[in-house]
Amino acid sequence: MFFRSFLRHVPVVYVDYPGPMSLGQIYGTFNRAMLRVVPNLRAYADPLTNAMVEFYTMSQSRFTVDMQPHYIYSPREMTRWVRGIYEALKPLESLSVEGLVRVWAHEALRLFQDRLVLDEERAWTEENIDTVALKHFPNIDKQEALKRPIFR
Repeated sequence: MFFRSFLRHVPVVYVDYPGPMSLGQIYGTFNRAMLRVVPNLRAYADPLTNAMVEFYTMSQSRFTVDMQPHYIYSPREMTRWVRGIYEALKPLESLSVEGLVRVWAHEALRLFQDRLVLDEERAWTEENIDTVALKHFPNIDKQEALKRPIFR
């Protein structure tokens, strides 16, 4: 009886996941720190962050739990994305911006495309990876950065 009465008077606070602006601030900080390991890429922290947030947000909007129960998108995917890129960059002393975009795309495909069920969903992801990459890294050599397969 006490428990039921207690629950009626407990305020509940709902905190949603951070929005794009907050994600940009959070993961921008991570990306600036991560890119310190490859000094020639430091200037690309902001485009990398903006590309990550844009693609994550697009995927989160496009694929919902109403479509498939495992289409859950949380900042955890962003953290895994940063960590995957960091693990690839850690042993390197230098890398071209095309190499960075290639690693970015590989991790995006691994985290986002691999969970998708339908061919048209996977095709959407392939197309939008390229679109977002070229938007945020407009001067890259597209063939070198985004040629498929990304890694063999």
